[in-house]
Order: sequence, then C-alpha cells, then structure tokens
Amino acid sequence: MTPETARHRKGLLLLFLALAAYSVFLAQHCVLSVGGSDSSAYANTARRLLAGQLVFRPRSLEELRLPDALAPIFTPLGFLQGSQPGTLAPVYPVGFPAHVAAAALLGGWQRGPYVVSPVAAVVCLALVFLLGRELGLHPAPAAAVAIVLAAWPPFLYQAIQPMSDVVATLWATAAILFGLRARRQPAWAAACGAAFGLAVFVRPTCGVLALPLLFALPLRMHPLGLFALGAAPFAGTLAMVNARCYGGVFRTGYTEIGLLDQIALSNFTPRIRYYGQWLFRTLTPVVPLAAAAAAAVRSRPLRDRFLLLSWFAVFLGLHCLYGPYEAFGFLRFLLPGVPGLLLAAALTAQDLLARARWARATAIAASLLLAVILSAESRVTKAVGVLGMAEYESIYPRACEWVASSLPARSAVVATISSGALEYYTRLPYVRWDFISPERWPTFRSAIEARGYRFFALLFPDEEKEFARHVPGEWTKIGSMRDLSLWRLSP
Repeated sequence: MTPETARHRKGLLLLFLALAAYSVFLAQHCVLSVGGSDSSAYANTARRLLAGQLVFRPRSLEELRLPDALAPIFTPLGFLQGSQPGTLAPVYPVGFPAHVAAAALLGGWQRGPYVVSPVAAVVCLALVFLLGRELGLHPAPAAAVAIVLAAWPPFLYQAIQPMSDVVATLWATAAILFGLRARRQPAWAAACGAAFGLAVFVRPTCGVLALPLLFALPLRMHPLGLFALGAAPFAGTLAMVNARCYGGVFRTGYTEIGLLDQIALSNFTPRIRYYGQWLFRTLTPVVPLAAAAAAAVRSRPLRDRFLLLSWFAVFLGLHCLYGPYEAFGFLRFLLPGVPGLLLAAALTAQDLLARARWARATAIAASLLLAVILSAESRVTKAVGVLGMAEYESIYPRACEWVASSLPARSAVVATISSGALEYYTRLPYVRWDFISPERWPTFRSAIEARGYRFFALLFPDEEKEFARHVPGEWTKIGSMRDLSLWRLSP
C-alpha cells in the first residue's frame, strides 16, 4: 500500500467516524412528534399519499353530517379547499411527504417520519465534502465546509425536525455534484436532472438552481438531453399532482393561498438586512466576505466561481423579495444555497493558504478562524434553543392523548394551532375557530349542539384573546398541560 493510499483510507475512516458521531448527536436531539403547521401537514399529507387520497373530505364534516359549504371550517393547518366542493388538499408540495411516506413504509409510523431529516442531513454533509473535492479543495478545507454546515444553527434546527429544508438541500447539493461529474462522464447528467427534479418536487423554489446548473453541466446537446430525461418524471408527477389538487398544472398550494402576492421589490432592503445580520451573526463576517472574494480566485476556472456564487445568490435574491418576517427560523429558506456560500469561502481560504510564505503559521491561523466560526454558531444555537425542540414539540402528542382520553363521547374540539396535531393523533372532530365569524357562530353552534355534541377548545396562550372574539360564549378553563389549555363551553 502506498503512503498516498494509506492517507486516503485514513481520511475516509475519519469522515465515516465523524458522520457516525453526528448521526448519534442528531438522534439524541431528534424531534419525535409533529404539531405545528409544517410538520403536521407533511405527516398528514404523507398518510393521504399512502391512502391515495390527496384530495379528501374532512373527517369532521363527515362525522357531523354537515353540508359541503362548511368544509373550510374543518381544515387542519397546512391544508386548503380542494378542487372539488367539500374537499381539502395540501398547501405544501408533496415531495417531502413522499419521503416521509417511504420512511413510514420501511420503518413504521412510530419512527419512520422522524428519521428522514437526520438521514438527509448526514448524506448531505457527505455530498458537500465530495463536492468540495470535485471543485479542487484539499481534504482539510472540504471537511471544514462540512463541519461548518453541520453546526450552522438553521441546518441543525431543520436536521432534527420532520421538515423539508434539509431534504431540499440534499437534492440541491446532489444536483450540483452530479452536474460537475457530467463534465467527465455525460451519464451523470441524467442523475443531475433527477436530483434537480427531486429538489423542485420537495421545494418549488429550488427551480432557481437552473442558473447555477448551467455553469455546472457541460452545455452540449447529449448531456442536456440526459438532464431533461432525468428531470422529466418528477416534472410530470408534479404537474399531475397540481392538476389533481388545484385544478391546473401550474397552480400550487402556495399560489392558491396567495404567497406570490407577497413577492415585491420593496421587500428587498429589509430582507437583505435581515439575512445579512443573521449570516454575520451565525457565520461571522469572515465567511460571507471570503465567499464574495472567491470571484477573484484565479486558481479555479471562472465558470466554477460563477457556479458557487450564483448558487447562493439565486436563493438569497429570491427570498429577499419575499416578506416580511424577522424570526430566526426563516433563515432556513437559504439552506439549499448555503453550501455554495461555504464552498466559495473555502476556495478563497485555500488560495490564500497556497500563497502564504509561512504555511504552518497560516494553517494555525486558519484553524483558529474555524474555531471562531464554530463558536459563533454554538452561541446562536444555544441562544435560540435549537436543541430544545424535541421537548417543545412533544406537547402536541401528549396534549392530544390527554384530550382524547378525557373528553366525553360526541365532543367537538375548537382549535387552530393544534388542529394539524388533532388530525394526526386523534379521531376527534375539530373546528377551526379562526375560520368562523362571530356572526355565523350562533347558527353553527346550534347546528352542532342539536346533533348531541358539546364544544371544547384546545388553545395556546396567544390564541385565547382572538379565539373569544370569534366564538363568544361562556367558556370555562378546565385543565392545562404546559402551554396548552383545555376549555369547555357551557351548553
């Protein structure tokens, strides 16, 4: 065995051990429940996929035997009115729920849905390392990129939850890697097309990857044809789903709820300030500035530099037009483009190291800088409570079990934030209070009570004031579990 082969094997072993350790870390902090709008909607959509019922009648409407016109009142979070009267359809794309459904078939519903994001995170880090090597990075800086991404708070935040962002990042990274490999072997272009199709299937905004892929792929007819062939099945499936759920191949859940109306040039200034502040806070100013400097790194072809810079820029540019929002969690929108930012910064660092006269001192300085970046990431992770998500989200299944076991037969639960969890964890009929006007409430209430049902409400503190305005009456608090409280309406 040559010394070079020995070093290569040792490096692969270290990479494997690091990924294994990260897997254990994710498993220790993994969220094993669904509850909010996104996670419950993904899980409920996955069940609908396996049942072949993406468009369906709300079960509460069926149980209470009410007319189709009232279907919206029984809509769980993450769903909207379907293409047919009296039906519902998912708001979110079905790409991530398809991953969840596959995991549930393999591992059961008890654990399957919750391993998708952690597994995707580990695979994504391996692909980022390979992509760095493909771009000419030495093993150390390529590994540093993977380490910084693994510790980046938004990546970690999504890696432990049943959310779509890390899976979208995985397929975006795979598309870029396969596109680069297609320069040597055109057959990789088909894999690139498939990865791109999956990325868009998971998150339609990943369509902006088309620009950096133009810099990655060989621009010849044969590989471009293979790329189109790889992407075609996912494009066709997405078109069929859109037509079935929303009545048109170019209509999506996002267009149906009016998210496109929130895209405007006037959002750019506040959004770029928001993203800039968080990027500087989580990655220090060094990473964004080093990434920008990659444009001047002549050790790599200009095309590769454009690839990396456009990869991040298209996601940043798109989401700077969308708003408004200020919370930390929305940094996840940039996740599919962040590997490009980190790889560009690493190229700059490697170029500077190659030019330095005192290699050892420069390497020590680079190691210290990496430690500073990881320290900044760690501080933000602790400050925003990323690793406490498992405990925070566990309230949903516990509260649903409590409510289902304690309420009498023929109970209807008024809820909004917890409506998705009630759909997933219980068979109780539930009512969205935010979809009922005070004027319609007396008639609706009388119709339900005439069928022998009693009203209860499951509420978070932020809901209580607005809830009382929508469904007025003599509500009495009868119990609580952490932040959730249970109320009863006097008949």
